[in-house]
Amino acid sequence: MAINEQTSPIGHNRGEDIEITYHDFLRTGPDTIGGRYLRSFWQPIMRSEDIEKGRAKPVRIMSEDFAIFRGGSGKVYVIEPRCAHRGAKLSVGWVEGDEIKCAYHGWYYNGETGQCTKQPAEPRPFCDKVRIRTYPVREYLGLVFAYLGEGQPPEFPRAPEFETDKYFAWLTTDIWPANYWAQLENSIDYAHTEFLHWHFHFKTPERINVEETEYGVKVFVPGLSDTADHYDTMYLTMPNTHEWAGPPGKDPSMGNFARSWRIPLDDEHHIRFDYRVYPFGDKNDPAFREKVVGRTGMRPIGQTAQIADDILAGKLDFKSIKENPELVPGMGFLTTVQDCVVQASLGPMATREHKEMLGQTDLAIAHLRRMWKQELTAFANGKPLRDWKRPKSLWSALDNP
Repeated sequence: MAINEQTSPIGHNRGEDIEITYHDFLRTGPDTIGGRYLRSFWQPIMRSEDIEKGRAKPVRIMSEDFAIFRGGSGKVYVIEPRCAHRGAKLSVGWVEGDEIKCAYHGWYYNGETGQCTKQPAEPRPFCDKVRIRTYPVREYLGLVFAYLGEGQPPEFPRAPEFETDKYFAWLTTDIWPANYWAQLENSIDYAHTEFLHWHFHFKTPERINVEETEYGVKVFVPGLSDTADHYDTMYLTMPNTHEWAGPPGKDPSMGNFARSWRIPLDDEHHIRFDYRVYPFGDKNDPAFREKVVGRTGMRPIGQTAQIADDILAGKLDFKSIKENPELVPGMGFLTTVQDCVVQASLGPMATREHKEMLGQTDLAIAHLRRMWKQELTAFANGKPLRDWKRPKSLWSALDNP
């Protein structure tokens, strides 16, 4: 495993290492170890389609506010949220070219550099002395990625199999009332699939193979799906990217491969970005595309959380959903609701004690926690970090369907 010589900005000279606990994984504000670690990677913050040319919006990621806008050139900019003058929110300002004008007193800021370029009521050279922070941005797979950390950003992480235009691709997003770490652990927990996701008809795992890799963790549960090996496999790329193969159910054309990001909004909510590719169907067939959309859905953000709230409050239950599938139409939506319910039921993870009894089926979870503790310990104490590298290809079935 290669070592990244870039060290943590938290380093100290007290002679004793900062001790990392499970709570450091869960708290991701700008002044936390976990939050500063996540900020040292490129993170998606919004779908590209959700930010129109000439529009500005607020965005909140990891308990921190930013402003985002798409300039006249079509380029997206992420900047600090408030005007340097009186602190008005720039997200309510006006986009002019590739600059944003504060709605309060008309101060202009360059989206690329953050330099104040005009102050209608002030003589120069005052504006030359004013600059706000901007952040590196890149659009990829229909998402806006930003580097929110210190110093120069690392190499941008790509997944070449997902860049192809040969197949129909579908990007969805949602917000769940659960800590992002609950979803990360859930993503490598195959033992729950047979019970929570009954519609997959998966088997009880007899053996779980966990492998630490150059990119993170590979989990393989042989025979879980009783179909193809890729449906029994998942990959977690450090620190918070998850890839899996979606089972087709009764329709082989519905098999898909997904790359997913789980990003904290705050310590009790996270946003999901799920990019799915469908290589087994004809992307030019309107009926096929309609099936994909109907199964995975693109429902209003918050609908999943509302249904989860109703189940947790006793207004609905899993039995009624199983007996009346029209209550949660579409296999993808049903799976989403099921996962959201149990993760929301964990409560405010970042502020509670964690008394658990892990078993053999939790090997992958234990391994992920161990890796994160090692990395956060190094990060917090100014020591070299591992250089996680996803290979160009993980899914042979996606390369050669």
